[in-house]
Amino acid sequence: MATPALRALRRKFEGAKISFVGKDACMEVLAGGNLADDFLPDVSKRRPRLIHFFRMRRRLRAGRYDLAVLLPNSFRTAALAYSAGIDRIAGYARDGRGWMLSDKLSPARDEAGKFIPAPMIDYYLNLMRLLGAEADSRRMKLAVTPAEDAEAARFFDEADIDPARPLVMLNPGASFGPSKLWPPERYAAVADALIDRRGAQIIINASPSDRPVATRVAAAMRRSPSVNFADRDNTLGLLKALLRRSSLLITNDTGARHIAAAFGVAVVTLFGSTDPRWSEIGCESERIVCTNVSCSPCQKKRCPLPAGPMHHRCMTAITVEMVLAAAKELLDASGHD
Repeated sequence: MATPALRALRRKFEGAKISFVGKDACMEVLAGGNLADDFLPDVSKRRPRLIHFFRMRRRLRAGRYDLAVLLPNSFRTAALAYSAGIDRIAGYARDGRGWMLSDKLSPARDEAGKFIPAPMIDYYLNLMRLLGAEADSRRMKLAVTPAEDAEAARFFDEADIDPARPLVMLNPGASFGPSKLWPPERYAAVADALIDRRGAQIIINASPSDRPVATRVAAAMRRSPSVNFADRDNTLGLLKALLRRSSLLITNDTGARHIAAAFGVAVVTLFGSTDPRWSEIGCESERIVCTNVSCSPCQKKRCPLPAGPMHHRCMTAITVEMVLAAAKELLDASGHD
């Protein structure tokens, strides 16, 4: 969701050297986009944290940067830039770090002092406007490196993927917590129906922590998926390349949703505990499936309600038929019979 802002920054400072500092996963997602000149892995949270913080500070100080633009809201990122001697630091004044910022915005709050939900795309773009960097559009965009594309091609050959048939990826996990998860058995029912009705080829995506969920999806299917990442390693680079070649993604509210949308791939997103207003992306090829439950969105990682008919109702009230209807609409619109 930061890519529209990062494009604006690249155009504004066209002749400057731009370094991206962040987690390895973020850098892998952004690889190939030509938005930065180099990537610096942020090791400041590794243990022992104090030692790694000062190592990161020394590396930033050695870069002699003129400007730091902070997309995360953390105190730590501001402290890194400030202690590294960077004179101009832009970011949102929150979490007690405003005194370290030279260029700052205050996020919108309601009368009770709570943050007002706003799309993160716009949240980042407003920060760029503070620096005089205007976006060409709100559209998210990503790229695939030649190595990632070649890996996906080999992967498709090994899995015997037929390009004439719809390729549907399921993403049944979510790192946020179990409150975001739609029941694995229902993912399985959707997969079986798409195989029976549309001749779909199914990829079950899974990060290492999501493998138990992916295993439950595959075990509940009557048919066999073409690929199940519960049984093999995956990378974010390969995920990007596979999603770019897919016909449809069906997912919980996770990062895979944004990757697919950035490539213009059709997406069915299931929302329950989280507020869609924070992650509104304006994607025409997305269908959001959710239900009207009084306690949603709670923004909780686990459903706080006791076992019973209302427990996790925000997700269990979403039926297989609702998801299939959204999938059918998107597949029909893309020309997949």
